[in-house]
Amino acid sequence: MKGTKLVEVPYFLNQINDVTSDILIIGECKGGKEGISESIHELGCNNVTTTDILESLPDSWLRKNTNWEHIKTDFIKFDETRKFDYIIAISVFEHFGMFWEGKAYDVDSDIEDMVLWNHDIRGILKACKLLKDANSKLIITLPVGPYMNYKESGYPFLRYYDQQRQNIIKKTLIDNNYRFSESFFISTDAGLQNWQSVDNQINHPDYYRKYCNIYTPNIIWGLTIQL
Repeated sequence: MKGTKLVEVPYFLNQINDVTSDILIIGECKGGKEGISESIHELGCNNVTTTDILESLPDSWLRKNTNWEHIKTDFIKFDETRKFDYIIAISVFEHFGMFWEGKAYDVDSDIEDMVLWNHDIRGILKACKLLKDANSKLIITLPVGPYMNYKESGYPFLRYYDQQRQNIIKKTLIDNNYRFSESFFISTDAGLQNWQSVDNQINHPDYYRKYCNIYTPNIIWGLTIQL
């Protein structure tokens, strides 16, 4: 593992208490590089489903090393009759509605230059609806800051989450009767090798200017949501 995964993987892995649980990994179709699926596999979890807007190809790590079910879909359209004990979305929702490997959504439109700005919030609420019971957890990580990253084509593929958008998401969760806890992590070294916990004061604009990397996420917001 490297970069943000050094802190994101332990964040969700330490919350999985039962390896027999039904687990959904959002935004996963390959495996083999970032440590998300690999860590869940090493933990001994077998009742795992992955979902992504892309297909899981036969030569992928997932297909070679697991028999997990993969569901290819725009997550907004995911079957709500499916319920899970743990739903894992590690650095995923910041791409929703953007142009990650093409459009990170599926809509009937010929307009190429279209960003669905609140697709991330819709995705989070969708995931909440898939929680099995009050003990189930939706575990999310998102990059912190006031920036948006663009490809050379000019299309954005990644949001950062400043305090205003964090508050919009938290208010949306409260309005829908979900409970949550949050954590923040930061790395200030160039290689993103060393991470430490910080409090939500990291959202003060002065800290954004001093610490936030505009090119690659170096501050992570961990959000755990329950019914």
